[in-house]
Amino acid sequence: MIRRFLALNGLASIAVAFHHAAAYGFLALFNWTNAYRDVLVPNYDMIGSPAYYYLLGVRLLIGSYAIPAFLIVSGFYAAFASDGDGRMAWQAIWNRSKKFIPPFFIWTLIFFGMQRTLPRNLNDILRAYYYIPLIIQLYLLSPWLGPLAKKHWRAFLLITFIIQFVAEGASYLRLLGVEAGWVQLTITLTPIWFFPSRIFFFAIGLVLGFHRKLFGDWLKQRRYVLLVALILFAALSFVEYLWVDQFIGERWLGPSFVGIFRTAYAILFCFVVLAFDKVKLPFEKTLGQFGTVSLGIYLANTPAIYLTSSLIYQRVPSVLGQQAVYQPVLTAAGLFLPFLLIKLFEKPMLKRYAPLLFG
Repeated sequence: MIRRFLALNGLASIAVAFHHAAAYGFLALFNWTNAYRDVLVPNYDMIGSPAYYYLLGVRLLIGSYAIPAFLIVSGFYAAFASDGDGRMAWQAIWNRSKKFIPPFFIWTLIFFGMQRTLPRNLNDILRAYYYIPLIIQLYLLSPWLGPLAKKHWRAFLLITFIIQFVAEGASYLRLLGVEAGWVQLTITLTPIWFFPSRIFFFAIGLVLGFHRKLFGDWLKQRRYVLLVALILFAALSFVEYLWVDQFIGERWLGPSFVGIFRTAYAILFCFVVLAFDKVKLPFEKTLGQFGTVSLGIYLANTPAIYLTSSLIYQRVPSVLGQQAVYQPVLTAAGLFLPFLLIKLFEKPMLKRYAPLLFG
């Protein structure tokens, strides 16, 4: 199972590239349409087209498992690094956390510099690379979370599930028109970079790490049930999205909707990858390589995709209307340009600067 977690991390890295490439695909469909067609923007007449459903599928079925997978893997290794009582030593927490801080500030500056804008508030700063403040918080909480995950894992999973469900559910209810005061308060107090919004994923990783034999056997015994459930929840993710999009009326729901079935699908995807650990994945060795540099890919992929899309917009805008060409180019740029940059910084002259950029 341990080897499989590295492959899962690699799959999450690839998913990040697909996820962000699809976001720029939607921009090309709706906001940059005037670059290749004589229309006013935003223009939503491509909703319902094959390109639209492809991009929606990428966001719902590929991009959805990236951050959950990263957090499950992080929770697993946090358990692996803990002592007999389930506590990670403060020195280990500091050593892990400090590697995130310089890259976070550098790439956040790069992100806003490329956008040629300034953050309006702290939330804007922390949202850009929200996984980093999120994982630091969870590491800082791990001396308390670890013992609970080890000794009382059922109650621990239930409580963390409720916390995350309430945090995510508040945004869902607001979309459905619920304007209760507690809904707005919950949304305000649980931004995406604050640990309640994603704590259940980390909790799953902790429990898997502390109870490897129990859950390893459980996953293998139910692997085909999990696979069927994964397919079912993939379909339900589409149904849920289309229903909510229709319910809210004329405005488009957007690509970032996090639904109940989409969250369940993301968890099931991770479980299926782990359950079929004896089945060799295509390019598994390469996935492992991506998994070892996943933080660097996460950090550098958005600038790589932004630069590539800007170049296409300026030089060959007609490609923006051809998603069959545009998406592979953006996805490859978001994955391989960061990977090549990371490899470049492994050279002797640049190696000492690599931790500042990639942790």
